Amino acid sequence: MVGAGLRARRQLKGLMMILSRSLMTSLLVSVVAAGSVLCAEPATQLAPGRTVTIRFPEMPPTFYAVQQKKDIKAEMTIFLPTNYDPGKKFPLLIFLNGGDGGTGRDLGVARSLSEGRDFVCVSMPLFKKGDPNASGNYVMNAEDGRYMWPFFKTMLAKLDEAVPNIDSAHRVLGGFSNGAHATAALLDASEGEVSRRFCAFLCVEGAGRLQHYDLLKGKPFLMVSSNAKSQPRAQQIYDAAKAAGAKATLLVEDVGTHDFPVRAYPAVRQWLRGPALE
Repeated sequence: MVGAGLRARRQLKGLMMILSRSLMTSLLVSVVAAGSVLCAEPATQLAPGRTVTIRFPEMPPTFYAVQQKKDIKAEMTIFLPTNYDPGKKFPLLIFLNGGDGGTGRDLGVARSLSEGRDFVCVSMPLFKKGDPNASGNYVMNAEDGRYMWPFFKTMLAKLDEAVPNIDSAHRVLGGFSNGAHATAALLDASEGEVSRRFCAFLCVEGAGRLQHYDLLKGKPFLMVSSNAKSQPRAQQIYDAAKAAGAKATLLVEDVGTHDFPVRAYPAVRQWLRGPALE
């Protein structure tokens, strides 16, 4: 009887191992079929064209989660270019989205600007210090930059672990609308760390609250305006950046509305692959 019981336990254990392997295989197939990887820690399998999303459940609610009243944890999404090679260095492009910033998964603009090649593209969410629905508090400001910089710094550390061959000398940070305001807020409120970590900055229809233009000295800076109403302020930002010693460029693509027009992309691409990386 003892021998029979032992055999039964061994058979059960073997069956459980088979089922476990089958389940893992099924999960792996699902991930590969989707063309992306979702993980809590940095990915170890890097391949051309791969998209990796890293979760940060320990972080507070993002601007998006608060604004949309959704229980969505902070995430960072990384896209490896189609010509990715682990033996080579690749520049980094982080583009922050407008409005509430989204979930940290929208790589659309960054991938379009890079055309899927040559740059590691990253999407990160925004973090808001106060209630975004309070009067006058929707636009990102220096206080928000001070609040969210530690979270961004944690994400950047994970990014460096996940993709160790990002070129530390060629990192570009930018955004549209509230993403551009967030870029300015991070510059203003990180005690110079953002200026030291990034080589160039791209602001589209935003950054009007930037105060420390001196942190742009020697840095390529592209200011984009998409309508006649925003152009005078964009000109002022450009003039202040240039006066502070930035390698500033002003791009006006008037489409009559607050937008990052697709027809401005070719000029932005030229800047990204030229002045931004010099």
